[in-house]
Amino acid sequence: MDLIDTLRDELSFTFHTFEHKPTRAWLTILGVFIGIAAVVALISLGQGLQDTLNAEFEKVGVDKIMVSPGTGAMALFAGFTGAERLTDHDVNVIERAKGVEKAIGFTGVLGKVGFKDEEQYTFVIGYDPSKMTMQEGFNTPVEKGRELKSGDKYKILIGYEIAHSTWLFSKEVKIGDTLRISGADFTVVGIVDKIGSRQDDTQVYIPKEASDEIYHDPGYALMYVITKTGFLPGGVADNIMGAMRKDRDQKKGEEDFSVTTFEQLAETSLSVISTVQTVIIGIAAISLIVGGIGIMNTMYTSVLERTHEIGVMKAIGAKNSDIMMIFLLESGILGLVGGLIGVGLGMGVGMLVSAIISQSLPMFLVSFPPWLTIGSLAFSFIVGSLSGALPALQAARMKPAEALRH
Repeated sequence: MDLIDTLRDELSFTFHTFEHKPTRAWLTILGVFIGIAAVVALISLGQGLQDTLNAEFEKVGVDKIMVSPGTGAMALFAGFTGAERLTDHDVNVIERAKGVEKAIGFTGVLGKVGFKDEEQYTFVIGYDPSKMTMQEGFNTPVEKGRELKSGDKYKILIGYEIAHSTWLFSKEVKIGDTLRISGADFTVVGIVDKIGSRQDDTQVYIPKEASDEIYHDPGYALMYVITKTGFLPGGVADNIMGAMRKDRDQKKGEEDFSVTTFEQLAETSLSVISTVQTVIIGIAAISLIVGGIGIMNTMYTSVLERTHEIGVMKAIGAKNSDIMMIFLLESGILGLVGGLIGVGLGMGVGMLVSAIISQSLPMFLVSFPPWLTIGSLAFSFIVGSLSGALPALQAARMKPAEALRH
């Protein structure tokens, strides 16, 4: 019972700053809650992005490998610039590699697409419908209508949003409507199911035969490789690298192509996100340091203002540890209150940014794991307590007689 009474008295004393100096208390915690809010918002958005990427990679499947012309960080996009292409010969070489079930190539051009009296730019994807379906190649089924098939030279599939919104054209496009691409008319035979991003959901898909004709480019911008059952994608990727190096008479490190597994792509993407997130959080942590300094300054002032009270408490038997605990609790509560406000503000900012991002990336959802809230509150309390350690030590070391004379 004595312990509870002591703790109650200590807590009552710690709220002195909030009761008698409320403006100073709120200004003190300003730096703390801004820092915590920034950290919570950034981590929640980063976690949401990681969860979204993991879900998308799981949806596509880890048994696929991507082969692209070019090397370096932008290798996966080299084929879409038109500067480099893979060929049918490359398809044959890849399909002969050990562990390869099938190699599927497709083109990608940012082309002008017309509907009635409107023209807009969007990606025009070309593929061979005799070798793949939308589900097999893009992990997306046709929502309405039918797939492309052999002989559909001037037939076209449209992205979900072209048919269900006015993002691309002022009117929704229906099955049976006609779209113009580079002077050729294509009849809509199917609507692709929703993928999730505005860019993907406003693409159009045509037979590669038609793509080669209107763009005069028979190559492939990118190639999906499906592995055989029982083979690890990493090992099959090495086999493809070896086969293509041998065919092109290239040495290791001199390749003009790239082979990437979806697992590697996921790891690289998540690594980049984590690095950027760490740097930004490090910058945000500076405000926590500023907040800690503010708490320390407030606690030194509080000790000075209550020197006489400290003397009275020591005169009636308070120990040094009691005095120190009072001021540590006060500084810790200042930090904790800042943390509570910061967590709430950070969640609000995270949800606001998530709502903005979801306009173009509907599958994105901000994530607030329990450890983030608990960790943020614990961290803010620790920052406050550590910031008040030196002032609390100064208060504990005061001599009763000198304090009473203050």
